[in-house]
Amino acid sequence: MRTAALSTFRKLYGRIEEDLRANDEISIIIENNCNTYSFGGKKKLVLSTTSWIEGKNDFLGVAYLTIGGLSLFLAISFILVYVFKPRPRGDTSYLSWNKHPSGHVN
Repeated sequence: MRTAALSTFRKLYGRIEEDLRANDEISIIIENNCNTYSFGGKKKLVLSTTSWIEGKNDFLGVAYLTIGGLSLFLAISFILVYVFKPRPRGDTSYLSWNKHPSGHVN
């Protein structure tokens, strides 16, 4: 088991793969394999539901989807600019120190 970064954390122990209905009974056997009494730690059992992007907090999944969509949009934009208006290779007229103040090149 890896050490958690924060003092309060949750670690996934298992998963219930079938749908549960109201009043269904679940039997759980709890064993104390990692002693927490020496540092005053506590253990709790939490039954939770997850969404299609997993976890109890949707922010991380939404952030990943947003950044991924933005990256895809920028990549397609740069490809279109490169295809329709390419910059000639080795053209030094685009360099700032080669431009004349009047705006045109000899």
